[in-house]
Amino acid sequence: MLNWILLTFFSFVSAGFSAPESDPAQTNQANTKGNTTAVSATPQPTPRPSPNPDEEEEQEIRRNHQFLGEPARASAPAQTRMFIGQEVPVATHYTAPRIAPQANGGYIIQPATPTAFETRRTGTTINGAGFEETAIEGFIDYGSPIRTAVPVYNEKGEIIGTAIQEHPNPILQPVFRTIRKE
Repeated sequence: MLNWILLTFFSFVSAGFSAPESDPAQTNQANTKGNTTAVSATPQPTPRPSPNPDEEEEQEIRRNHQFLGEPARASAPAQTRMFIGQEVPVATHYTAPRIAPQANGGYIIQPATPTAFETRRTGTTINGAGFEETAIEGFIDYGSPIRTAVPVYNEKGEIIGTAIQEHPNPILQPVFRTIRKE
């Protein structure tokens, strides 16, 4: 099986390439004139593919590339775009903070929670015309602390007043810096 594959491959590859053959009539003529060196035919230059191949030549090129396991050439060069970096999830929607009372008189405080996200690429994107570099500069906190009033008790267990407690409620949004070079 391997011999058959190699034979097929080399016969296919060598079909387009051949050494110039000498003309027997010229060789005999040269030998009869007393010249001891054999004269061979002038080698023909290897045909080059035309810059604008017709449909039949284009199909032949595609078949050859497909047989050799190479990608066929495209009719127009594709623009390459490459990204090096990471995708960062960014929260876009939040639930409102909640304060839920408990039966024993306490409270459960739930800060704002992100519910929807979008991704943002940070890193470098390179294309044929230039590049774009995006980085995170920092974060802005749009949240405000949750304030609750809690009773203040004395030694006898009597309420003597209230105190304000602050609970964190961060709503952080990243600040991006983008540099473009066209």
